[in-house]
Amino acid sequence: MSTVTGAVIGVGATSLSDRSRWRREQSERRTAVKRELYAAYLAAVARTWSEIRAVVLDGTEPWPERAHRAGEAYRNGRVYELRYQISITAPADIVALSDQVMRGIRDLVEELAAGETFSDWADLRSANLGWFDAFDILRGRMRLDLAAA
Repeated sequence: MSTVTGAVIGVGATSLSDRSRWRREQSERRTAVKRELYAAYLAAVARTWSEIRAVVLDGTEPWPERAHRAGEAYRNGRVYELRYQISITAPADIVALSDQVMRGIRDLVEELAAGETFSDWADLRSANLGWFDAFDILRGRMRLDLAAA
């Protein structure tokens, strides 16, 4: 009887330990996926914004061509597609902020296509403060999400 009891306790402890290790590994994998996705999204936003800013402020082409190049930067920047990945991976507050950032960049591109021009950094910056602020908050929320995991 004591042998059977010892075996049951041993198997139960091993099973519990395996389950605990499996949960920890799953959590670590989810955190790693989020970390990679968050970093990719933030890099895509920064790269896209940098390209759009350069086209708008430093470009020598006429405005319709600048607007076209800004649109290309947005389409090629991966912000849109990465935002969809965030929408199925991240908490709701991060999804909402990533959407606000993506829409802010898209709205800027649409304004440029409609003929809006910006003469200097201050003018361009003030027109984009809404999504700049959302981007700052988004980075902080992403850090908190990763730290909580």
